[in-house]
Amino acid sequence: MTSCAFVIDVHDLEKGGTADDLVNVRIRPYEIPYRALIPESLRRLLVAGHCISGSHEAHASYRVTGTTMALGQAAGMAAAWAVRDGLDLDAVDGRKLRRALQERGAKFAADVRVVHQ
Repeated sequence: MTSCAFVIDVHDLEKGGTADDLVNVRIRPYEIPYRALIPESLRRLLVAGHCISGSHEAHASYRVTGTTMALGQAAGMAAAWAVRDGLDLDAVDGRKLRRALQERGAKFAADVRVVHQ
């Protein structure tokens, strides 16, 4: 539903997360599915940006501004469709949402060229 290609930017929590502890792990672009925005135990709520469900390592990659903005756009569009069509948020079709975002210029993992240094 949205794509991310940022490195895994993990700071060692045991050492206080200083710049000296930074670990940059190069990754291949990946996609974040719409279902990651839907909380398991709350209805009528989408979470985007820093609030989505993921591991500590995943969060270290998708927490960057470009990805959080794309997640917000997807959440806003899904919420508007749900209201317009009288749907629960988990009934919004993630594949249809992805296509609509792509039509509006969103880039996905298959669209991103991997550059290795």
